[in-house]
Amino acid sequence: QNDSLWQGVSGTNNPCPAGWRIPTSAEWNTERASWTQQNYNGAFASPLKLTAGGHRNYSDASLNNAGSSGHYWSSSVSGTGASGLYFYSSNADMHSSRRANGFSVRCLKD
Repeated sequence: QNDSLWQGVSGTNNPCPAGWRIPTSAEWNTERASWTQQNYNGAFASPLKLTAGGHRNYSDASLNNAGSSGHYWSSSVSGTGASGLYFYSSNADMHSSRRANGFSVRCLKD
């Protein structure tokens, strides 16, 4: 496992184009704190217009919770996993998750 694949380096595995990067966990927390509601309504009402796209499950690639939850990767490592922003109808928070899950990404300009 390589913990530096998404650390602002424009390498083969970085999902963002040159000059862009995945936000850190701290940056997602700052964004989340600015929402008027701590749920998917607040996520969509934010300037980033984050959508509830669900996620792909690591074990069988099934699409889960599309339309009812949003999951966005951060570039922050969390143990053997990675930290991600989660939001549902009733809450929003940061959690560690298996890196094999398929979450949405949002690139930020450096």
